[in-house]
Amino acid sequence: MRKLVCRNCGNAEFKVLNVGETLCKCGRRLTKLSDYQWEAPQKWKEDQRRRAEIISKISLLKREIDKCLDERDEEGFKKRSLELKLCHHLLETVWQDPNERFKERIKESQNKFTF
Repeated sequence: MRKLVCRNCGNAEFKVLNVGETLCKCGRRLTKLSDYQWEAPQKWKEDQRRRAEIISKISLLKREIDKCLDERDEEGFKKRSLELKLCHHLLETVWQDPNERFKERIKESQNKFTF
């Protein structure tokens, strides 16, 4: 079960003042449901961090590829291009939404059986 957290500070501990009114540790009075948000699961946070790392790595690889092109370093270009393709593949498939991957697999299996 997910917890409610304060939209302002992300804290999950509240003090009840009245019916329908709570006080967060940050000092904000929470009276409406829009003052809260659902706590994100830990796995989701880790996936977001990994995606951000891959995106920053892609940016750095593009810079290095440009540098290799300027210096006419063919071996470095091939190495970094391969690594860039791998990063793109990871972003597109591995950390794609599991439901989307499942739907794609169903479509692929249906296409195999059509004549």
